[in-house]
Amino acid sequence: MHLAFLHAFPLDHAMWDEQRAIVLGRCTTPCLYQLGDSLEDWASRVLDSIDTHSFIAVGSSMGGSCALEMARQAPDRIAALVLVGTKAGHRPEPAARDAYLDTLHHQGIRGMWPEISGWVGAAAQPEVAERIESLALSRETADLLNAVRVFHSRTDHTPVVAQWEKPLLVMCGDHDPVITEEKAIALSHLAPQAELHVMHGCGHFMNLERPDEFNQVLAEFVRRVEKQHADSRANEWD
Repeated sequence: MHLAFLHAFPLDHAMWDEQRAIVLGRCTTPCLYQLGDSLEDWASRVLDSIDTHSFIAVGSSMGGSCALEMARQAPDRIAALVLVGTKAGHRPEPAARDAYLDTLHHQGIRGMWPEISGWVGAAAQPEVAERIESLALSRETADLLNAVRVFHSRTDHTPVVAQWEKPLLVMCGDHDPVITEEKAIALSHLAPQAELHVMHGCGHFMNLERPDEFNQVLAEFVRRVEKQHADSRANEWD
């Protein structure tokens, strides 16, 4: 089954390099920043770029919000959701938004790096933290300014999760200061078919911090979804 991998802020599609191998080319890894000025635009553009009707949307943090918006716009096309370090709810925080915009405008992503570096789990190998830093610092400031505006203007997707009746995998790191384990548990309790996987010792960027475990969990979930689809199609012919 085709997978759409949607990246986190302030990284880009390259954060999914370790995951592409498990689907053998059956994936889409867009860079979201230049797809429009709203989350609705991003989701619509990603949906339009995928030829196959049914696919699994995998989103990390900001990318998880995009995945939820895709599920809101085209629920019939999303076979399953994987939400990594993601929250569905949204309460506008204009002061936080403006502070991020001011820092980015005057200092670029380097000005935010002291905070963002704290999102990486303390157990992460030094080379992992260096790769995350490299990915973040490679982004254009204009892209990140747009992302902050888009992310802070998103709609609340709690109803999308509450009404979601297809498979849903919620993944979190138990050392993630952004999306805590408690928040991930609460999210997983919203949907009837949701399952939760906690990655111990990981922070916010768990697919980079511990790719082997992440890939194993994701691959097993994809296999179950594919089997469910195959069984459903077989039953249609009975």
